[in-house]
Amino acid sequence: MTEEIIERLEEYLGSEEFEYEAENCMEELDESGEGINAVLPLLRFLERHPMADISMTSAVVRYMQQFYGRGYENILMDSVRRRPTVHTVRMLGRLRNAAIDEGQDGEEFEDVLIDVLSSEAEDEIKDTVRELI
Repeated sequence: MTEEIIERLEEYLGSEEFEYEAENCMEELDESGEGINAVLPLLRFLERHPMADISMTSAVVRYMQQFYGRGYENILMDSVRRRPTVHTVRMLGRLRNAAIDEGQDGEEFEDVLIDVLSSEAEDEIKDTVRELI
């Protein structure tokens, strides 16, 4: 199910209908019961399109963030280590800020972000990290 949905996202990426289709896809994914198992394939989708214009309020991002506190954090950190994207570093920045807001230091998230600066990531991604830390 998840792979079929990602194929539809790929088809609509870059079109004016992307957000509408993403809403429909994530609703179907939610109803399918895939749950957190869909997070890794969705992150891989983002990794294939590191500079894609996907809103941070996108249904895709919101779907993944619902698993905060249930393993999403580690899956996201692994994704950023593997292939950072504009969106995944922003998502990790949100986790860092949430940790700080909750009285934690957010260091583990910040360390992953800092590592992006010495990676082969695109300059725009590195600039995004600099804005976040």
